[in-house]
Amino acid sequence: MPSKEESHEMLKWLNRNRLDLLDFYRNQYVAYNAEGLIANSEDLRAILDLAQASGELYAIYLVPRSTASIQIL
Repeated sequence: MPSKEESHEMLKWLNRNRLDLLDFYRNQYVAYNAEGLIANSEDLRAILDLAQASGELYAIYLVPRSTASIQIL
């Protein structure tokens, strides 16, 4: 379990890299920490196995297919 400080640093990394994740890992799970991306996969079980095998502290994020927006026609 990450400490409060580690969680905060991981969240900062996610916020800084959110657009890149959307460009490269759309509709995939990513395992990451404050240092960067650990693994990615479309399969949740696979990403959990890869992340645990890394031995790193990590969080999982599902990169959305698209960002929400409203278009009025």
